[in-house]
Amino acid sequence: MTFSFVPSNPAIKVLHLVASSRGGGAVHVRDLTLGLDRTRFAVQVAMPEDSGNVRREDFEAAGIPFHQVDIATGFSIRALRQIRRLAAGVDILHVHGARAALFGRLAAISLGQRRPHIVYTIHGFAAPHYPQPRRGLLLAIERALASFTDRFIAVCWAEREALLTAGVARPEQARVIWNGINVRHFHEVQVDRVLQRDALGIPTDAKVITTISRLYKPRDFDTLLLAFQKVVAAYPDTYLLIVGDGPYRPQIQALISRLNLTSRVALSGFRRDIPQVLAVSDIFVLSTALWEGLPLTVLEAMASGLPVVVSDVGGVREAVLHQETGILVPPKDHRALYEALSELLTNRSRARAMGLRGRERARMFFGVERMVRETAALYEELVG
Repeated sequence: MTFSFVPSNPAIKVLHLVASSRGGGAVHVRDLTLGLDRTRFAVQVAMPEDSGNVRREDFEAAGIPFHQVDIATGFSIRALRQIRRLAAGVDILHVHGARAALFGRLAAISLGQRRPHIVYTIHGFAAPHYPQPRRGLLLAIERALASFTDRFIAVCWAEREALLTAGVARPEQARVIWNGINVRHFHEVQVDRVLQRDALGIPTDAKVITTISRLYKPRDFDTLLLAFQKVVAAYPDTYLLIVGDGPYRPQIQALISRLNLTSRVALSGFRRDIPQVLAVSDIFVLSTALWEGLPLTVLEAMASGLPVVVSDVGGVREAVLHQETGILVPPKDHRALYEALSELLTNRSRARAMGLRGRERARMFFGVERMVRETAALYEELVG
C-alpha cells in the first residue's frame, strides 16, 4: 500500500516575478525559490528568457513551474494578462525590481478583492537618481502603487531608509532582509588554476583583479578603467577581468582601447562558473555610481576569500567592514580606487587576511539559509 503525505495546512502558493534573467535579481529569485520548504510553499516563477545567467532549467530541474513572460523591455498588454491569470491562482505575488513591480501590481490590482498579497523586493532603489522629469514620474508611480503593496523588502538598511525618505513606503510596510548566497558553493571550489586562467585568456602568474556585474548603470566603468590604467603602470603583471554583459559593452571596449589597455583587460561576457572564476582571482572590485542595494557579487567574492574594493554606495558598508574585510572608496574617485588596489597589491599578506575575515563574515551573516528563513516567516505572517 502506498501512502502520500498531505500537510495539515495547505501549502502557501507563491508566484515570483522578475523582469530579466540577467543579474542579481534573477539569481536572488533562483536561490530563494530553491531554498523554500516545498511542504510549506508551492512556488512558481515567471521570468523572461533573455539569455541571462539564470535559466528555465534551473527551476524545472527542481520541479518548480516556470512561465516565460516577456517584460524585459517595453509595455505588453499580453504579458499583463498572462501575469493576471497567474496571480489569480496564488496567495502571494512576490515581485522583484521596479519593472516587475509595475507589471505585477497592475495585474494584481485588476483582480480586485481576489488579488493576492503583494511583496516587493527592491534590489536597488534607482528612481531618486534619475534626472527630471523621469524621476518625478517614477516616484509618482511608486507612491501610487504603494498602497497596494503589503510589504516592501529592502535588501539592506540603506535601501529601506531611501524608501522612507522618498515617501514610497511607510515604516510598518518596509522590512529589511539582507541578501544571502550559497556560501558553500564558493568555499568548496575545485579548480585547475592553469586551465581556468587559460580559458579566461589570463597568464597563470598574473595578478588578477576581477569585477562581475551587468555592463550597465549604476556601474561606473570609467572610474574603474582610469584607476586600472594607473595600476598597470605601477604593477605591469596585473590584469583586469570583467565578467558580464550589457548595453555598455561597446563604450567599455572603446574606453579600453583609448586607454591602451587592450592587452591587460579581458571581457569574458556572461559566465555560469562564477565560483571557479573567483577562485583564480586575487582581488575583487566593484565600481558603482549613484545607487546600490546589497550586491550579490560582493558577497560571493567575500565567500571566496577575496579582499574586496568597493564604492561606498547604498548598503555595501553593511557587508564590507572597511580596512577589515576590504576597502571602501568614495564613488567616482579613480585616484582613491587606484590607491586601494595598490595597497592590496603591495601588501599581499594583509590582502589575504582581509579575504579570510571576509569569508568568515559571509558565512556568519550572508548565507542563503538565513535569507530563505526570514522570507518564509514574512510569507506566513501575511497569509496567517
